[in-house]
Amino acid sequence: MKFKSRALHALLALFILVFSPVFSAGENPAGYLEQAFPDGLIDADQQEYALESLEGKIVGLYFSASWCRGCAAFSRILVPFRDKHSDVFEVVMVGFDNNSTDMHAYMKDYGMAWAAIPYDSSARLAMKEHFAVSEIPQMIIVTSEGRVLTKDGYQQVQLMGDEALAHWQKLSGAADSAE
Repeated sequence: MKFKSRALHALLALFILVFSPVFSAGENPAGYLEQAFPDGLIDADQQEYALESLEGKIVGLYFSASWCRGCAAFSRILVPFRDKHSDVFEVVMVGFDNNSTDMHAYMKDYGMAWAAIPYDSSARLAMKEHFAVSEIPQMIIVTSEGRVLTKDGYQQVQLMGDEALAHWQKLSGAADSAE
């Protein structure tokens, strides 16, 4: 009987750990952002992208690649969605391409005017592993403080359209503070 109880407690602890809503969140947004993106962020032209641009926003960690047909289809939806809501929502590309050149060409071809984790950054692979991303496209929605709002951002944008953002704002508490 003790074994079952210990196993149940271990399983419960594992469940809490795995589904914890925080991904290494720091005490303040800048601290989390610097920790999550230790090599910084860059844009499609491989120019530095200011981490401060993400502060106070809802962030979509977009796991995608140029060779993925589903990613191309979703990117055609995501780009105008992000552009329409860029004052409160930002995307960070977590590239699955085979190299940096392909990732940046993909971003330019689809008009992705958002940040990307540098291809050679250990943070890119750490994000993939942390969120157990095994298929793409996928978009994890987090606050700029690192709290996970949903792992279903891709599906929510497709099904809910603009209402997805209102849903995330409600989950983050941003809708309450804006009223």
